[in-house]
Amino acid sequence: MTRFLTWILAVAVCAATTSRASAWNSIGHMVVAKLAYDQLDAKQQLELYRLLKSHPHYDAFLAAGRPAEIENEVEWVVLRSAVWSDWIRSRKSDRRGIDVTKYSRGEEHYVNIPFIDPKDEDLFAGKTLVSSDLTNIVCALKQRFNDLKTKNAAIEDRAVAACWLFHLVGDIHQPLHNVAYFSSDNAFLTGDMGGNKFGIRADGRKWKLHAFWDDLLGMDSDYNDDSSVHQATLYREAIKIAESLRGLKLTDADNEKLAKNVTFESWSREGFELAKTVAYQKSDGSGLLKAVEVRFTGPISDDVEEVGKEYIQTARATAERQVVLAGRRLADRMKASLQP
Repeated sequence: MTRFLTWILAVAVCAATTSRASAWNSIGHMVVAKLAYDQLDAKQQLELYRLLKSHPHYDAFLAAGRPAEIENEVEWVVLRSAVWSDWIRSRKSDRRGIDVTKYSRGEEHYVNIPFIDPKDEDLFAGKTLVSSDLTNIVCALKQRFNDLKTKNAAIEDRAVAACWLFHLVGDIHQPLHNVAYFSSDNAFLTGDMGGNKFGIRADGRKWKLHAFWDDLLGMDSDYNDDSSVHQATLYREAIKIAESLRGLKLTDADNEKLAKNVTFESWSREGFELAKTVAYQKSDGSGLLKAVEVRFTGPISDDVEEVGKEYIQTARATAERQVVLAGRRLADRMKASLQP
């Protein structure tokens, strides 16, 4: 069984299935961007800004909607760049006649590494649970980083690559973007799409597990609202959260991760382990959360389990450490790519 799991994890590095929701919401992604931005020196910040000005959606999105009282245009553009990869996905709101979805690659936002319910390991032994033919976030990060580093590439392509990096480094640090839960339950024989089919209750409110983790850093009341007022509110909230995390003391284990895990694959393995040991686990250590299917349409069942305050606190602390790690790693990658 161990050999099988080792093999399937290797296969999963370049595999994906049905598209699903993005990691973190707009606030979370901008927090990562702000933490990274503040670790760049003034020359690197300006170089990044100059690059992003060549982006095909600079006027339509990156620089759009900045209120007059927010004077730092450079910071506004950089933080907005971390949300662009979600803006181009198919959404309900009007895009002012711009074909934004041609840049969208939903399967590149995540990777499905199988997490098999321990009681069902024999059932899945020897089975291929994910396709090896499709791309995923690990493959995408490698490609975008190479695109950004290629100095003779079209500047528009490098600007697009920078936006993808700002977003995907955030995505890969959300644990549920590195996992798919499998069990003998008919609802989970083909996986739970990173917690999108897995229901929980937290403080009395019913959630998809994935959405609960997306919103741990702050609530975005309407992810489709592109209005200047709404976007400025999100921006200010992200700045405030990033400032509160600036003094967060990382554990020895976190610092060891920063020193040893320097590849995109290793970041994904970190997320997978956190999904297994935190996201799907009861806070009292008694085993996995009760797996109840959540359908894409219709209400969430009343059968979903209350996770409890300790779980919520642990999840929030995990999310905070993850975005701090993401900010550090994103800054390092950008420093290596933004030579004037």
